[in-house]
Amino acid sequence: MPIQFKALPTDDVRTLQRGGADAYGHKPERQISDGDGVPCRHCLKNVGAGEAYLVLAYRPFPELQPYAETGPIFLHAQECERAPDDEALPEMLE
Repeated sequence: MPIQFKALPTDDVRTLQRGGADAYGHKPERQISDGDGVPCRHCLKNVGAGEAYLVLAYRPFPELQPYAETGPIFLHAQECERAPDDEALPEMLE
C-alpha cells in the first residue's frame, strides 16, 4: 500500500484562518516566518520568509480515543490552495 500525503480539509483551515478556535478553544497565534521550518499543513509548502502564519492546536479525530492526539501545527495566515492527495513527496518534506 503506497503512502499518501493528505492536506487538512479546506473548510477546517478556512475557519482557522478566519479566526476560529483551535482544538483547545483558543484563537490561533499569528507569527511571521523566517523562512525555515514552518510547513503549512494545507498547501503542504513551507511558509516563506516574511509571510504570516498561524500556530495552533489541531486534533484530526472527531472523538477522543487512544490515537486522538492533539498537536501543534502551522498554517499560512492567508488563504492558500489545498495540496492534492498524492503519493508524491510534498515540497515541505524535500
